[in-house]
Amino acid sequence: MIVLALLVGSVLWLLKYRFEDRYLRAYGLFFLILLVYASNKAGYGIPDSLSEGAFSPLSLVRWVLLGVWLFYSIRMKRPPNFRNDAPLAGAALLLVGDMLLSSTYAENFSYSFFRALSFAMLAGSVLAGMAFYLHRAENCVRFFRFHYYVAWIALAPMLLLHIAGLDSFGVTIIMGQFAGLFGNQNMYGTFSALVVPYVLFHWRAVARTPRERWIDAALLVLIFAGLWFSRSRNGFTSCLMAIAVYFFVINLKSRMKVVAASVCVAAALLVVPNFQEDLREFLRKGSTRTEFGSQFIEEKRYEMWSGVFPLFWKEKLTGYGFASSHLLVFPFTKDEAAGRSIHNSYLEIFGDLGLPGMVLLLLVLFRVSGKAFALVQQRGDYLERNINAVFISIFVAGSGNAFFESWMFSVGNLTSLLYWAPVAGIVARWAWRPAMVREPSVSAQPGRELTFAR
Repeated sequence: MIVLALLVGSVLWLLKYRFEDRYLRAYGLFFLILLVYASNKAGYGIPDSLSEGAFSPLSLVRWVLLGVWLFYSIRMKRPPNFRNDAPLAGAALLLVGDMLLSSTYAENFSYSFFRALSFAMLAGSVLAGMAFYLHRAENCVRFFRFHYYVAWIALAPMLLLHIAGLDSFGVTIIMGQFAGLFGNQNMYGTFSALVVPYVLFHWRAVARTPRERWIDAALLVLIFAGLWFSRSRNGFTSCLMAIAVYFFVINLKSRMKVVAASVCVAAALLVVPNFQEDLREFLRKGSTRTEFGSQFIEEKRYEMWSGVFPLFWKEKLTGYGFASSHLLVFPFTKDEAAGRSIHNSYLEIFGDLGLPGMVLLLLVLFRVSGKAFALVQQRGDYLERNINAVFISIFVAGSGNAFFESWMFSVGNLTSLLYWAPVAGIVARWAWRPAMVREPSVSAQPGRELTFAR
């Protein structure tokens, strides 16, 4: 509990003394409760009675903080000349409406409805408040700085304890795999991958002295060391993808070099027999139980997907109801805990909502991808390119990561928030009209102090 108390206290101190922005504080508090849920709750002394269920004490705190964030999002003023995208907004609203409607024929109405309602609240906060908030570069920098500090708090201390051999001080180890303060090594890997762009931004656009840049480089080394100890294949792959996309966006004159280097690295990995074997094991690896925190690792993804798809196809027009299709996984895992999710966000939404929901999701992602592509083609200043690179790299890495995990529509999962907030950032930066709205300006040289025009 001391470890968890230090984590919570550090983030609360951060929000109180480093950020005066009320909207960012509301977001940060919701982020914090999800970080607590992502931690090794059992190992830190939090019983299931306090966290499991829609109306447990911690769940009620999560609902309240989500409501507070939604409240501040609704109050967020629309920036002048903010460009609309009617197809994107329409597809998002129809997708949320389909989720709510599907709960009426779900096996467990209350569970499905509350899950759909929570995602509707998240969507409202993202589409209204976050998209408007990230419209200005100053707010983007504050948003990035919060995640940069959290990366230090959540990743560095546990890894240093592990390297020092002090695992008894709250470090989570599952079947020999390092998970830090998180409940499983895959969550550790995904979290690391999705915060790397924030560290890269601080290293390239905020750090002003060689000492600060060396500190940021040290954090990047720690992140990769943690991924190595965790042996999270999905996290490591997502991290490499995020870095490659980041540098592709900011290097206007060297994009072909970035693409060539990425292709060479991928080809080298694919021709290595050991990596090919690891890839097969990643897809087909069996379910292994550990008594530490009642965790399960590397469920049989391939067997689950091939087993449930025919069942999903039978209800291809309606699905089984939002957050219900994962119940059909159990016969293909022989393990109740291992069958709690399909480990594929796209297949899960197909099982929940059928083809209509799948088409709506793909339309949303297609529209966001179009905006990301438009931002890549823009020749903005150095700060603008780095801001765009953060949002786009997280979107690409998260979209790939979601193919192996079922977090995309789980509001109680920290990864969902880490993904959808940057999606709002892509929309926000695309909606900016530089010819009509004066935006903060910054020197185009890396490592300079950020100075904004008022």
